[in-house]
Amino acid sequence: MTSRDLVSNIKPVSHVVNAAITATNTPTNGVDTAGFESLVALINVGVVTNIANSPQPSWAFKFQESDTVNSGFVDVTDADRVLVGSSLSPVTTPNSSTGVFLTIDNAAEDAAVYAVGLITSKRYVRVVATAANTPGSTPYAVTMILGNASILPTTH
Repeated sequence: MTSRDLVSNIKPVSHVVNAAITATNTPTNGVDTAGFESLVALINVGVVTNIANSPQPSWAFKFQESDTVNSGFVDVTDADRVLVGSSLSPVTTPNSSTGVFLTIDNAAEDAAVYAVGLITSKRYVRVVATAANTPGSTPYAVTMILGNASILPTTH
């Protein structure tokens, strides 16, 4: 019998370990999604050190996917594959050319956790954070929660 409780049907994976990042961060390896039907990236962003500077510094986040663990990654730009909840402002549908779905560019947006889902047919996924205008030392972490949607009941 398949267990329908949540903890038996998810796998948390530390993708970017909480650290102070000062420049664009592109993880070398993607997270292996084999055996799972869905994923959510929990992006925990700390205080952006230079957020009040001019020009305004920022961090932009996007998904990339590949069939291999450490090469061949491409940006996910399809809005139908990035799952965004309306209460997660400033998260938006991904930019159709860059794939950016989250930009942290003011103090009201930092020191927060954002949850964004992805539907992928590729085996490996990573989250890239791009720095602009010298945001300074910004702590952030990304944890991927891999899961199986089949644990949900089909009727109530």
